[in-house]
Amino acid sequence: MSPDWSRKQGILHRTDSVPTMEPDSALERDALQRFKDFYEVYSSKSIAAGIREVYADNAWFGDPFQIVEGIDAVEHYFLVMAEPVESCTFEVEAIQRCGKDYYARWTMRLVSRAAKDQPIETIGLSHVRYNAAGKIIFQQDYWDTGAMFERLPVVGFWTRFVKRRIEKSLQK
Repeated sequence: MSPDWSRKQGILHRTDSVPTMEPDSALERDALQRFKDFYEVYSSKSIAAGIREVYADNAWFGDPFQIVEGIDAVEHYFLVMAEPVESCTFEVEAIQRCGKDYYARWTMRLVSRAAKDQPIETIGLSHVRYNAAGKIIFQQDYWDTGAMFERLPVVGFWTRFVKRRIEKSLQK
């Protein structure tokens, strides 16, 4: 189930030579705002309406579950992930730039159709690279998948059990 993370280094190396946006430019401000707006309400409708404004045709996306390449694959993955969602928002709290890399810190709030009475809230970080047109060519998301696994019937029991054991050990 775990993605092949060795692919991440290859795409980072390939995107090193891609021209990016000028720092503090109107294009950079617009691209970062499009990112925030796109994730503000994560739904099938908003994905279909806005993904091609935010991501380049050759976009690469990775998260703890999957790695996908190309805008069509990214769109398909996002739509599949949005399918069981009752509501999902991402509050982007801060975006920092370091060279060609942008780091967005966010909080996800998710309500699943399968467990409407058990909302999930977790923090995460997106490592993003843009091309010179202000579209995302690379995005790697990092977040606590345990927040979701805890809600699953069998896996949830074991996830909570392991977390409690670790917490108990740390208290000693």
